[in-house]
Amino acid sequence: MRAVAAWLSALCVALAVSAEAPRANAQADPAVVAYKRAVEQRFAKWLQDLWPEAEATGISRKTFDRELKTVKLDWSLPHLVLPNPAAPGGPALPQSLVPKPMHQAEFDIPEHYFSKSALTSLAATGRAKMKQYAPELTAIQKRYQVPASIIVSIWGRETGFGQADLPHDALTAIATQAFMGRRPDEFRPELIGALKIIELGHAKRAEMKSSWAGAMGYTQFLPGDFEEHAVDHDGDGRRDIWNSVPDALASAGNSLHSQGWDGAQTWAYEVTLPKGFDCTQQGPDLARPISDWMALGVARVKDRAFPEARLNDQTFLVLPAGMKGPAFLATNNFSVLKLYNNSDVYAIFVGHVADMIGGAPVDFLGKWQPVGRFARNRIQRFQEIMVAQGHDVGKVDGLSGFKTRRTIGKEEQRLGLPLTCYPSSALIDRVLKAAQN
Repeated sequence: MRAVAAWLSALCVALAVSAEAPRANAQADPAVVAYKRAVEQRFAKWLQDLWPEAEATGISRKTFDRELKTVKLDWSLPHLVLPNPAAPGGPALPQSLVPKPMHQAEFDIPEHYFSKSALTSLAATGRAKMKQYAPELTAIQKRYQVPASIIVSIWGRETGFGQADLPHDALTAIATQAFMGRRPDEFRPELIGALKIIELGHAKRAEMKSSWAGAMGYTQFLPGDFEEHAVDHDGDGRRDIWNSVPDALASAGNSLHSQGWDGAQTWAYEVTLPKGFDCTQQGPDLARPISDWMALGVARVKDRAFPEARLNDQTFLVLPAGMKGPAFLATNNFSVLKLYNNSDVYAIFVGHVADMIGGAPVDFLGKWQPVGRFARNRIQRFQEIMVAQGHDVGKVDGLSGFKTRRTIGKEEQRLGLPLTCYPSSALIDRVLKAAQN
């Protein structure tokens, strides 16, 4: 557990240091001071303009004023989109404040997400937690039909079983993301939700420590998740995801159950693909019965048979590193895990640690091969070019989701390149150069 907590804490510290260092050096710059002052003034007005929306949800003026009067922008948060200019007619964004590209673990080189030491530590501690909370987990699994090992795995991945540092004030983090984050429309209602948590007495502001994205508690709920899925499992009259492990674990189970978890299915099967397999056949929109995949030569690893009763289950191919890594046939439960955190590698990680808690080995049979690392803006430019040519790459966001990986495969086929369905310099450079010419 200490190894995992140290790993998560180090990641948080690295993100904070890399984001803050260039800005700290710029604090005395008059242009920076003027720019920040203008943005803060605009932010203060933006907060006050939220009042009608907050009032409509039952938040009192007393709570609104008390909590928001101390909220200031957190300039240290990663993945911000700073306004340029600060306001209409205001100062321009100083070059010293331009955020540098940052890598988020879920969207970096897939292999890097699966540290053997972290996997082993999480699984070992997970087994201990399964014993420690056996009565509670048995009841939670029975009620929500979600394996206790999956719930414990989420707890471990999200906060290292409560040991990870959550350094941010949730209201500040969410307000900053709502004002100048990458997804402001998603975070605006979360800010209202955070105020509602305080209004209704579910938690005090001081308890609401969070990640840089405002996720709170042992199993990392945003305010909207709390409102929809948090439960009082220990029977003390509070839905307490901050201090009650049973409440937090039951809330995670309720979240997965409410969003469609099927207790009769696994999350995924690791598989092998036949030589020359077309990797553009990946993605949930190309799901087919297991029996159909078998007819195409897809097989479970280690010559294991698929369960006879599940051969008609709809499954889809997941290739997190294209043909350069392990392959999986995923069930709908995989998609439910992605609703918790919208990342293929996150869902694989949680499912794999759950399997390891049950005794599975740490290594996948499929081997990770070296892949390139690309700045997010280069992948986004590739996506823009592909969209202009009529391809569906999913969200144009600089991330290599399954639709982007599928489009890469189609371009590799068109250009006569080796079929990998994963970004490579040979492909990305060629496409970007052709577009420039």
